[in-house]
Amino acid sequence: MYQVSPQDNLFFHMESGTTPMHIGLLCLYNQSTAEDGKVRFKDIIKTFEARLHKVPALRNRAVSTPLHLDYPYWIVDPDFDIEYHIRHIALPTPGDWRQLCIQVARLHARPLDMNRPLWEATVIEGLDNIEGLPKACFAVQFKMHRAIYNREIGGQLMAALHDLGAESITSLPEHPTTVDRVPTSIELLSRAAINRVKIFSSYASVARRYAVPAARKLYDAACKSQSCAFTHSPHTRFNNKLSPHRVFEGTSFKLKQVNTIRSQHNDARFNDVVIAIIAGALHRYLSSKDELPIASMTAMYPVINQPEEGSGDRIHRFSHIFPRLYTEIADDKERLDKLIVHLEKARRQSIWLDWQFADDAARLFPNTLADLFIRGAVGYQNARHTGPFFNTFISSVAGPHIPLYHCGAKLESCFGIDSIYDNVGLAHNAFSYNGMLNITVNACRNMMPDPDFYIECINDSFKSLLKKERKTRRKISQKTITVDINQE
Repeated sequence: MYQVSPQDNLFFHMESGTTPMHIGLLCLYNQSTAEDGKVRFKDIIKTFEARLHKVPALRNRAVSTPLHLDYPYWIVDPDFDIEYHIRHIALPTPGDWRQLCIQVARLHARPLDMNRPLWEATVIEGLDNIEGLPKACFAVQFKMHRAIYNREIGGQLMAALHDLGAESITSLPEHPTTVDRVPTSIELLSRAAINRVKIFSSYASVARRYAVPAARKLYDAACKSQSCAFTHSPHTRFNNKLSPHRVFEGTSFKLKQVNTIRSQHNDARFNDVVIAIIAGALHRYLSSKDELPIASMTAMYPVINQPEEGSGDRIHRFSHIFPRLYTEIADDKERLDKLIVHLEKARRQSIWLDWQFADDAARLFPNTLADLFIRGAVGYQNARHTGPFFNTFISSVAGPHIPLYHCGAKLESCFGIDSIYDNVGLAHNAFSYNGMLNITVNACRNMMPDPDFYIECINDSFKSLLKKERKTRRKISQKTITVDINQE
């Protein structure tokens, strides 16, 4: 048994019926590569059950302290039931991509059971009419609460459930799983009293460590580099109170084409191009509805930190930057050029928002006050007393670039699904796998009733950048030929 970190505990406070705090993964499999060309549901359950020991966090459930006087504790669930966590459904005929997206959105909108280990997997059969896939493919949609998710666990999950070939390898634990006893209320209250004393003693040291440096960096960010500061953003249709309904959509690009765009810009990073594609889509989408704000929209974008040597593995290690997206600029190439410079500056200034700072700051608040603070802040923004701090969420995950197999079925595509919450009702996820980049969109249905049109905007933004880079390369090539002729 160990305690939930203060930063992870914030995701529990943000959980509500309309804002479930879980992320997701949609994997599409071609079962023709499996033995006999068929993967049965019981095979999937057996594989999960045999390899779950490789991801210990999936057996943990949270136990709250009485009256929420302290942070919850993780225990190894003594009543764990694998068949509860893995479900099985099928799409109706014809089983096309749009039907799959609607089903994924419905599943992702449902909150997880907070009294069980915080994950679910749904096997979706009947994928018979999806472009680029043969008939009889199936999907697995995975949901995991943000309180237990980090990049390390995500990597463990992908490695545990997949093989490098169609031959499935049996993987059994070296030792039997040891479960925890559910602690009593008296035990939890005793721990809470001890923890309060420890936290009070840490107030002075934390304040001395961060007060002056944080104030100085906040001042510098606000006064010297306004474009990278954590300031209010223009209000858009995506920055309102959420409904319980969701939409999901996605599109795919070849990694080689994305790198073609990146290679034509000095000091450009791969994710700079990804953000530029999304920024161009937002410009097109809101312009078509006469809702494009005059000021630039902003995003929240996580930057992973390297863990300190000797530190534990139970704390999220990331910083956040809040870059401008330059959505007010109509030209896609000009927007990308500005983003490259701006994002590099923003990354250098993200250190004051690193994971240790956020964890220490969250630790100073008692659990009940943290809950009141978050709910009050969300309600304050819902009442439009302030503008949104940022307009959308963008994340990027580098997946494996070799084909993987589950129960002998080849993993054809993999799509990430992020969570959304009040005042930030649009999230983007870029997931690369086996030579492809898949960009997905998760949004409130009231804010984006036409996700298929938004995907068209993403595709148009990508095509525009690729077309401009090809034109640039042709001009450079023609200029080189001319110079060579003159030299002769």
